[in-house]
Amino acid sequence: MSSLKRYLNAWSRHHRSGGFGIHSPYAYQFVRNVWRQRLPYYAYEGIHQLIDTVKAGTTPRQRRDMDLIDEREARLLFRVVNFFNPGSILQVGAATGIESVVMLGVNSQSRLYLCDPCLEQNALAMRVLQSQLHRTECYDDASVMVNEVLEAGGTPLLALINRPLDEVVAKRLLDAQCVMVMRNLLHDDQMSSLYNACCAHMQVGQTYTNGKIAILNPNPKLQREDFLLWL
Repeated sequence: MSSLKRYLNAWSRHHRSGGFGIHSPYAYQFVRNVWRQRLPYYAYEGIHQLIDTVKAGTTPRQRRDMDLIDEREARLLFRVVNFFNPGSILQVGAATGIESVVMLGVNSQSRLYLCDPCLEQNALAMRVLQSQLHRTECYDDASVMVNEVLEAGGTPLLALINRPLDEVVAKRLLDAQCVMVMRNLLHDDQMSSLYNACCAHMQVGQTYTNGKIAILNPNPKLQREDFLLWL
C-alpha cells in the first residue's frame, strides 16, 4: 500500500480499528483485544528498554538499515504471539534480534526457528539474541527450515516474515494453518507483492493490516475476510 493510499484511507482504518463495521465476532474480538488493545502488558517495559538500548548507540539511518522494529509493532507482535501461543515460532530475517526476544518472552516452552544466512555477521542481533540462543535453531535456507518444522508437527505455528520469502514456501505455511506476521510492507515492494500473493492464495481465514505490518490467520473455521486497520 502506497503512502498516498494510507493517507486517503486513514479515517476508514481508524474507524474500523474501533470495531465499527466488523460483523465477524472473531474479528471484532481480535481487533479490539489484540490489534488495538490499550491496556499495559507486563512485557512492555522490557520491550521499551530493549529498543531504547539499540537506539542509544545508532543514528536514524543506521536504524533504518538494520530494520529496527517500531515499538508499536513490537508491542503488537507480543500481543499476537500471546494470543495464538505457538509452540514453534519461525522467523525469516533476524533484523536486530528484538523481535525474537519479544516472541520468545511469551512462553518459556516455545522454540524459535530462525533463518538468516548472514546472522553471524550481524553483531547486534547476536548480542540481543545471546540469552535466547539455547532455544533457537538457526538456518541458512528457509525452505529447509519450513520442511523440518512442518515434518515435526505437533504444535501451533506462527511465522514472522521480516524480509522477502519464496512465495511457494510462504503458501506452504499458510496451507499448514500457520499464522503469519509480515513486516515492511510499505517500503519493500517484494514484501508487498508477497503479501498480496498470500492474500490471493488464502481461501479461508482473515487478514489484518495497516499497510505496514500484516497478520494473516488462515484458520479454516473463519470466513475469508480482509481488514484494513489503524495501529
